[in-house]
Amino acid sequence: MSSSSESYNTISIYRIELNPPCLCRNQHVSKLREAWKPNNPARRYYICTKSMISNDSCNFFQWLDPTLPKHYKDMLWNMKLRNDDLLVRNGQVVELQKKVEKHKLLRKAKKELDEARIQELIIEIESMKKMLKKVVLITLVYLLFVVMYFQLV
Repeated sequence: MSSSSESYNTISIYRIELNPPCLCRNQHVSKLREAWKPNNPARRYYICTKSMISNDSCNFFQWLDPTLPKHYKDMLWNMKLRNDDLLVRNGQVVELQKKVEKHKLLRKAKKELDEARIQELIIEIESMKKMLKKVVLITLVYLLFVVMYFQLV
């Protein structure tokens, strides 16, 4: 039991700490990349840095990680697909949240406009009440004069 643990730790240390940069055939430091294909999910490899820039590369390629059993490959690939799906759904949720916030802001602005219009109408009604009181007063005064005129005649 302890030997498997020790070998695991040794492998882990080698892969993490003692993983020196790999040199390609032209003695350029190779770029560490990660494959994400169904047959090699999350499998790391080295590639000549020149191959990513121009066509004059030495076509150097070397796997860093060993091949995984099919079960693990399938599991990793399915996890990647699920993660991609979740990223898409998260993007959709973010867009919906933006629409909801925009809708809330529009509703708030409409409510504020409605309240402002209501205040304008209240002021207009108060002004009309005052004008109506004046018209009623003038009409009463006029009627009073008419009544007095007919009483005198």
